[in-house]
Amino acid sequence: MKKTFLKINPGMTNSYLIKGNDGYLLIDTGYGKDYKSFLSELNKHNININDINYLLLTHHHDDHSGFANKLLEDNNIKIICHKYAKELLKTGKNDKSRGGGYINKRIYYLLKLYKLFNPDWTLSFSPVCIREKDILVDSDNESILKNIGIDGKIIYTPGHTIDSISVILEDEIIFCGDAAMSWPLWAGIKYCTIFITDIGQFYRSWEKIIKTGVKMVYPAHGMEFSIEKLINNIWKYGNKSLVNIGGEIIDKTRDK
Repeated sequence: MKKTFLKINPGMTNSYLIKGNDGYLLIDTGYGKDYKSFLSELNKHNININDINYLLLTHHHDDHSGFANKLLEDNNIKIICHKYAKELLKTGKNDKSRGGGYINKRIYYLLKLYKLFNPDWTLSFSPVCIREKDILVDSDNESILKNIGIDGKIIYTPGHTIDSISVILEDEIIFCGDAAMSWPLWAGIKYCTIFITDIGQFYRSWEKIIKTGVKMVYPAHGMEFSIEKLINNIWKYGNKSLVNIGGEIIDKTRDK
């Protein structure tokens, strides 16, 4: 497959630029503080910010929509996101209302340590208001991207959050946001994201991704990896593995 996208890394979050008819689709931003670094990355690749026409948010979290408002200030950019993201983006905070937990004890303690040295880390961002011209996705969609000149489709991949979506490009690669990740593998995440709202729903999204036949996975955190990594690690964790924000093991069960 001819490479029609560009990976940029302004901070802890990978963003992806995909060429469309008249400009680029940007998948995800980083934290708000990453905006200057983002502009520097664009400059390295001789891309003007005005060349970005669309911003697709894989979900509402602070490390994915952190500088969305900055992009919208002086640029004619349309947002593409799931319909559930509309109200969540408006709050300016990561949604904690649906339960869930950290993928294992190691991640729980690593994040406690990170918080100790970064007390200003609040899981918040500048609220984003969805406008009439923006595009809301309510299910899998094969027309939105094609209408802007991108040979791809959007699929609904919840589990990390209720509003998580992914982009499949030319049926070979997937930009999955936090539906999977490859960092930090040394912490035993087994390609899961570090926080999961619903582990059953999360792995069902993996099953859905696997069934699409994609070959490579491009996450928001870490390096790209082959689909075999999901195949070999699916259902390795369960609810009894998750740790809630208070440090307790989540022991309720959900049907697969």
